[in-house]
Formats: sequence, structure tokens, C-alpha cells
Amino acid sequence: MYNELLNMGIDVKLAICGNDTSRILDIPYVKVPIVRIKYLRILTFWINGYLKFLCNYLSFKPNVVIFDIYSIWFSFPFAFLPKRKCIFIVDNRTPIYKEAFCKHPSLMDRAIKLYTKIAYLYCKYFLDGMTVITEHYKNSICDNYGFKEEKMGVWSSGVNIECFNISMTTEKKLSQEDRFVLIQHGEISHDRGLFETVNALRLLPDIPVTLLLIGDSVNSNTKDELRNHAERLGVSRNLIFKPRMPYNEIPGYIMQSDCAIMAYPNIEYWNNNNPIKLLEYMSLGKVIICTDMWTFRDVLKNSNSACYIKDNDPSTIANAIRYCYENRFKLKLWGKEGFEIVKNRFTWKKQAEELVNFIYKLCKNKNFCNL
Repeated sequence: MYNELLNMGIDVKLAICGNDTSRILDIPYVKVPIVRIKYLRILTFWINGYLKFLCNYLSFKPNVVIFDIYSIWFSFPFAFLPKRKCIFIVDNRTPIYKEAFCKHPSLMDRAIKLYTKIAYLYCKYFLDGMTVITEHYKNSICDNYGFKEEKMGVWSSGVNIECFNISMTTEKKLSQEDRFVLIQHGEISHDRGLFETVNALRLLPDIPVTLLLIGDSVNSNTKDELRNHAERLGVSRNLIFKPRMPYNEIPGYIMQSDCAIMAYPNIEYWNNNNPIKLLEYMSLGKVIICTDMWTFRDVLKNSNSACYIKDNDPSTIANAIRYCYENRFKLKLWGKEGFEIVKNRFTWKKQAEELVNFIYKLCKNKNFCNL
């Protein structure tokens, strides 16, 4: 997104917490130092981030500032200035409060829910607009918080099709070359259908299937739980775990896989989301086994790149894996439709255009900003 905005002739400053020690970004940015200790992390972010914002706001004199839901308070006290010549937007990619997993909310869960409400209301009454990742999430916020639709914009996830492209080749090889390989990368957690998928593997003793998982658990031991669960079921040999790795190494592993799997639970949190990994699989021509819910239907429509399942029950997942395995020689042809969808709708250039068009509309309504 940063590079695409620059390509459009827009001068951009990006602020990032901490240091990019692995040089993944390879772009200039404002460093916000934080102390990586519980409770001090967010405190030092708010203090140091606010000081960094003040310095850059006064020197850079931006036309637009885009906050996230944690840095939204940096807009104080500028948001209240009657002659402010700058658009303030909050970009809240996805909900930070997972309603579906808070049936017995802890004190922290209640605090996160209250914080979300306060931040949304602050944005509604004092800032200029909000952007989110899906139309579904936009409609939810408008309905629940009374936002005007013209103050809500949508820009989705995107893909760098130079890095994720169906025409690429790879020399990477799995140790089990004769296996039917399913892949999912990203965070390993309880709410991504992974345990249900492992349960499904036990129902397929006659199929040489391997599940390749790339990523780690965040603030939990879910990865170890999943590994132990697979051992109890006797399917540990069907799993390959790879640690979190640099962005540019992911395409090689996706390409050597036969099929992607995202057997997510059908809950509001995922319908308010648009997982970037979905687009990466599509851009590399992979058929995706995924739950038949809004977030996947909105992207994949009725294309052959989708193998929809009605729920993420293990038996349902197992039937879908069997179907893809039996049609494994057709998957390459089916997957080409996914790349065409990404090329037409989900490049970062397309998303940058969506964001800038929304900003222009806000500027026109305010009648004071020239980009």
C-alpha cells in the first residue's frame, strides 16, 4: 500500500513500532520505540507514539492522517480545532473484540469491548471518517454505532502479484513428494479450523494427505496443543510444521502444495475479515477448501477456485479433502480463476485507489483539503 500510494504521487510517512531488524520493510519509516514488557508495551507506545506524532505532524503538515484504533488518541487535541486543515481517519482493519469467543468474558475481554465502543464513538463525533476491510464490517458498524455511510470507507486486503504470481516456479521440495499436500499459513490458533482439520485427517486413512502449517502461536501454546492432539489421534505423520518465516519465502511453499485449506468457523469475526492468505493462495492458482460464509463468497463468488464446505465439522472437511484429491489433476485448471479475480480486484494498486477515492470524497465534503 505504501509503495502504491507513492506511485500515485502521494507523499507518505509511515510509523512503525520498534525496529525492523530483519529489514523486511525495506522502506523509510518513523520508528516508535516501545518496551516489550507486559503493560509497559502499550504505555510506552502511547507516550512515545504521541511524541513522535506531534513532531511529525507539526513538521510534515499532512493533509491526511490515518490512525489505527490504538493510536486514535494521538489526534487529541487537534481533532477539536475549528480551523483544522487535515483529515483524520481511523483505519480499523478488523474487530479487536472477538464476540464469538467471549461467552464467558474475562475482565480483559470487557475492557477491550468498552475500549472499542469508546474509540468508535470518539471517531464518530470528533474525527472525519473510518475505513475497514469489508462491506460486512462497514454495515455492522453503521448499524450498531449509527455511523453515516459516507463517513465509512472500505479497502480490502491485497496481494503483491509480483511476489505471488501463478506463473512463478519454485525449487522448494517437501520431504514427502508423493503426498497430497494441504497448506495453511499464518497464526496457529483455535479459531481457524485447524483442530477440526486434524480431526478430519483421521477420517482419511486411505489418502496420502499431508497438512503443511507455517506459522506460530501468538501469546499461547496452541501450536504444541495441536501437535499433541495430532499425536493422540495417530496422524502426527500427516503434519509438517514450519516456523514463521519471511514474507518472500511463503510463495515457494504455497506453490509446492496441491490445495489450500481454510476451514474457518462461520462467525461474525471472520465475516468482518478478509484474510490476506486467501488472496495469496488465489494469486498462486490454488483451489481453497473454505467454509461457505460471507467473507469467502464475497471474494471467490462461484469460481472453481473455491471448494465450499457447509460447516467445519471434521466429516465435512474430510469429504472436501477427498473430493479435491480425487480431482487433483483438475486443480491447476480450476485455480487459474482465482488469479484472474485477484488481478482484477485485489492488487495493492486497486486497494490504494479505493483508499484515495474515499479520502477525496471526505475532502470534498469538508471543502478544505487538497491532495
